[in-house]
Amino acid sequence: MKKESWVKKIYTRNGIVRDNTLFGIKVLDIGCGQHKFPESVGMDVVKESEADIVHNVENTPWPIEDNSYDIVFTNHFLEHVDNQLGFFGEVSRILKPGGRLLVQVPYFRSIDAYTDITHKRFFTSRTLDYFLIESKRSGYHYSKSLFTKIGFWYGWPSRSRNPLVRFFKWFIMRHPKFYDQYLSLLLPVPCLTWELEVTK
Repeated sequence: MKKESWVKKIYTRNGIVRDNTLFGIKVLDIGCGQHKFPESVGMDVVKESEADIVHNVENTPWPIEDNSYDIVFTNHFLEHVDNQLGFFGEVSRILKPGGRLLVQVPYFRSIDAYTDITHKRFFTSRTLDYFLIESKRSGYHYSKSLFTKIGFWYGWPSRSRNPLVRFFKWFIMRHPKFYDQYLSLLLPVPCLTWELEVTK
């Protein structure tokens, strides 16, 4: 049975929701800045943000108890993180069993990936495969923290009204290697979005 996607409740055609659509779900918004997800707990290194927890994610362990959250939400934040293995380890630790990690990052071919001088990492459709239990790349054992992929989207995850955009996204989702290596040179999407379920 297909699992319900939280990403599609958050990333709508009109942008990220600004009302609480996840009633009863405990959400941690990492790198929340000045736009914390509604009714969530925010964590950011910047004191002048909407953060409830002021903490640098590079410093582990985070000041959060094990199995505390249903969802960890990171919107255009992961590209700023040096210690990716530590980040995923801490996310795995603080998520409840069956909890989800929602990630959106700039695509490596997008100009936005290079505009911000504080960006440290670049992402293709396969970058997070090293953390996916169903991927052969998890066999490299970079991390003990493993996830199951609930969903992946090139660009914004909500369905476009434009039939040409819908066809384009349908095509590249079926041919990700061809898109990442060749077609994206001509038609780069702005971002990538994942929804991952922690494995415990």
